Amino acid sequence: QMMRRLNRLAEAQSTSEIPREGLEVRFHETESREHAGDKAVKLARSLVSSGKPGKRLIILAGGDGFHNDICTALLKAVPEIMKDVILFRLPMGTGNDNADAATVEEAFAILGSSSGTRKDSLIEARTARGIIHYAFNVTSFGLDAYVSELTNRMKTLAGPRLIYKIFADVAVLVYEKKWPLKPWKISISGPGGRIIREGRFLLTIFGRKGDTRYGGGMKVLPGEENFLLVQPLSLMGIMRIKPLFYKGAHRGMPIAEFFKADEVELSHNGPILMETDGEVIHLENEDFPLTLKKVPDVLRILK
Repeated sequence: QMMRRLNRLAEAQSTSEIPREGLEVRFHETESREHAGDKAVKLARSLVSSGKPGKRLIILAGGDGFHNDICTALLKAVPEIMKDVILFRLPMGTGNDNADAATVEEAFAILGSSSGTRKDSLIEARTARGIIHYAFNVTSFGLDAYVSELTNRMKTLAGPRLIYKIFADVAVLVYEKKWPLKPWKISISGPGGRIIREGRFLLTIFGRKGDTRYGGGMKVLPGEENFLLVQPLSLMGIMRIKPLFYKGAHRGMPIAEFFKADEVELSHNGPILMETDGEVIHLENEDFPLTLKKVPDVLRILK
């Protein structure tokens, strides 16, 4: 259905309905994460080197993980041409928190009438071993990453919001048995200077900006701040406050501390899970200290 609508849009763009002189539209199917990244890199290179006048737009039709795979491949392979390529991410996955439109209808409205671009930030996560991971919405550690791991195994069974809520409940029951909370040392650098936090934390979440949702629309960073630490709680305490995160009502609670952060350095005593836009990475002792950095104005997004 989405491909049919894209084809109709392309046909309309090439007629008097929406006159766009010289418009060329091509569709590319992908077979795997690696294939998607390789194809995107080749496509971006060919678009920029074609010598034809006009703007280069790559439309990504997938979910958050697919969007992350494509953008990561482009940034690692051809960072120098990202300024010449415009991106637009369609909401076509089980989770659509990275998408540039909330619904398919909104996406097609933008594609049919857009005349400009906006800049968007990203998160760079660099391990002590020099491995770089990118996120384009949030990076989190601990309980939330464990929820993502469980969700990814079962997300084809139901919608993202329902699956996330189900496994959030399951994860709360078993997380600390599988992954006992261990001490963190966290250095937070932002507009107010440098702040140090040490201790055990139930949730550690870094966003590319404030006012950020994920997990199928959960308002985890509801204000201007983009970094959140949540103190350990009893099982009953977790179950009691969990619904507040869907509404953003945890802001202002004593157990939740928010920060405006440009860069965060994290040291952790032992292995832990990290998630980047819903994709889970197993970290070991050798990966710490790990640095999270907000990198502004890297992507050009159609608006």
